[in-house]
Amino acid sequence: MSGSRQKPIIPGVHRVASLAASLLILLSSAAQAAFEDAPYSARAAALAGAMTAVSEDPVAGVYNPATLGSLRKVSTSLDYLRQFDIPAGKVDQDHLNIIAGVPVFQDIFNGSFLLDELYTKQNNVGIERATTILGYGTRSLYEYDGGAMDLGGNLKFLKKSYDAGGSDPTHAALDLGVVARFKDRYQFGASLINVGRPRFPSPAGEDRAPTTLRLGVTESVQGFLLTQDLDKREPSGGHPGTATLAGGLEHWWATARAGSFALRSGLSLGDRDKTYSWGIAWRLLGGQLDYAMTVPMQGATVFGHAVSLSFRFGEANPEGEYERVLSEEMKYRKDLTQALEASEVKLWRLGEELGRMRDEMEVLRSQLVEKTTSEADARQKLKSLEERHKQALDRYESLQAERKRLAERSQQSLFNEDWAAYQKLKLGGAPDAVLADQVKRMLRQYKDAGVDLSEANQELLRLLKSR
Repeated sequence: MSGSRQKPIIPGVHRVASLAASLLILLSSAAQAAFEDAPYSARAAALAGAMTAVSEDPVAGVYNPATLGSLRKVSTSLDYLRQFDIPAGKVDQDHLNIIAGVPVFQDIFNGSFLLDELYTKQNNVGIERATTILGYGTRSLYEYDGGAMDLGGNLKFLKKSYDAGGSDPTHAALDLGVVARFKDRYQFGASLINVGRPRFPSPAGEDRAPTTLRLGVTESVQGFLLTQDLDKREPSGGHPGTATLAGGLEHWWATARAGSFALRSGLSLGDRDKTYSWGIAWRLLGGQLDYAMTVPMQGATVFGHAVSLSFRFGEANPEGEYERVLSEEMKYRKDLTQALEASEVKLWRLGEELGRMRDEMEVLRSQLVEKTTSEADARQKLKSLEERHKQALDRYESLQAERKRLAERSQQSLFNEDWAAYQKLKLGGAPDAVLADQVKRMLRQYKDAGVDLSEANQELLRLLKSR
């Protein structure tokens, strides 16, 4: 017998080697911790995740529950994101997020509630589910000169399963937040995410959902929103803690009939990853469609994408409402003008009639003096003329009083109606440019008309400062 015999291959060696290789890949991954920080919507992705102090967006309630109080309408959002770069590092994730914000206006609960379901597929790792059972943010809890402060909290339940098999029990976590507004232009926010640090198993051993501290500030000026965040995450997934400075810029344009459009841009500078992002949005009536792209600034260039579809129930069309109010106002002004003109004509005719009666009475008096007619006939005609003159004079005075009422109504009352229509436009979300034009028109129209314009002047100053 020649040659040496080869040792038989042990069954399962290839599977063991494959598992070891997979484990090595997982251990070398930059972001394998459970429930790492990532964008939740297309808008959030376009603004580089700088959402801690952003108002009127239910998704912002996931970053800072105190911002929920700014909601005025029931709002829903469906978001899908394909991400390869997040502040924690390189990933390969699919996100599906369904969220709803419900405002409540009551003495006990004056704020907004949040319901959220996040499904995250970490490819080659597992599936994460984050369910916010109840989130709540107050509305103007503490008011002060020029602003207000609100508090909020989210109670959520986290669960993770693994591609290799097995799953972890559901764990509870808590998010806490505070937000402060100043001068209707500035807003500051702070939040603490994943309080309680629930534990989850991982291929490298036990892991925790990292607690994250967020600090944010926004400024709204001339249709622009500038937002900045500073985030600090604790160590997780076998990696040290990270810090991220992120900023975003958003600008909306309103059109007469095609709705409103927005452009967004953001920059995220972190210890492990740096990205640039941009996005667009279109809003019509209560619906809104958003898209965003994330571009890595280091490592392999793989673009991330995000798309969101949201809706605000009961949201009016500000441009259409503006046109409707103007149309109704013009019709009312036309009717009032016609009434004033008719009153002027009646007054003129009565004035002419009164003049003729005065002439006839003078003729009769002269006839009585000169005795060119019988005294009985003259006195009878004079008495009839005096009665007609008195009736005409009463009608004349009544018409003058009516005309005065119409004139007064065309000033203070019309201003009050204009101001009520303006407030309705403002609550309906009309753009600041439209609101400013409306206030300027009222100031021009009612100048020197004896109308109190102090409130309109203050409103115009506020709008000009915010632009």
